Amino acid sequence: MPEESVAVPDGGQAAGPVRRGKNVRGLRTRQELLDAALSCFSEYGYARTRISDIVFRAGVSQGNFYRHFESKNEIFLEALRPSLDELAASTGRGQAGVGDGVDLDTMVALTTSYFTSYTRNRHILRVMREAAATSADDGFADLWLRQRGSYVERTARWLRRLHQQGRIAETDFDLLADVLGSTIEQTAYVHIGLPAEAPRPERIHQLAATVAAVWHRSLAVVEPAGELPGEVAPTSGNGARRSSAAAR
Repeated sequence: MPEESVAVPDGGQAAGPVRRGKNVRGLRTRQELLDAALSCFSEYGYARTRISDIVFRAGVSQGNFYRHFESKNEIFLEALRPSLDELAASTGRGQAGVGDGVDLDTMVALTTSYFTSYTRNRHILRVMREAAATSADDGFADLWLRQRGSYVERTARWLRRLHQQGRIAETDFDLLADVLGSTIEQTAYVHIGLPAEAPRPERIHQLAATVAAVWHRSLAVVEPAGELPGEVAPTSGNGARRSSAAAR
């Protein structure tokens, strides 16, 4: 059945129920719209992208857009989802070596994985952050805060486990997790998201090694020589024993 066109102003919302294409042709059109949206948002940013830009690049009518999406906001969030999923998976618990007590080399590897994923999705991730800061739609800020909050909460749980194991002293785990998360988040945005060109692999590794070293030094101190098995090492500075673990 041919897709029908409905006259809806650019940027507006379709009147009446939105018809979702479920057949093969409809699914193909939906994916073409998502691909076009990802390209437009990455190139123009959220505010400057128009629905007319998306449908022109997808090669479909503007009316057909509203068979699949209610608004520019909705298609942006759906186009963004795969990038957020990949970023979360890049340092998930399924990664080899993740645990409580990995060494600095593993922390570097996990941070490199995060930055490499960010690099593949850097344009749309940058747009999400900028939309959260500038858009009048509070949903973007909520989305960014939820995505960031999930990472920080995971880090805080890891810190609490280290404390329960006697590896680090009592501290404000939520605040420490937030500060550590900011190092990786801001480094990714400034050094990967903002530049005109994506960083080369050696630069990604350099960034990852630097951030991992900051995490490692924040959580670990050298245990005194001659410490017997089972002894608790004295704390210093932030009160942490030697602990080299990745929060991701």
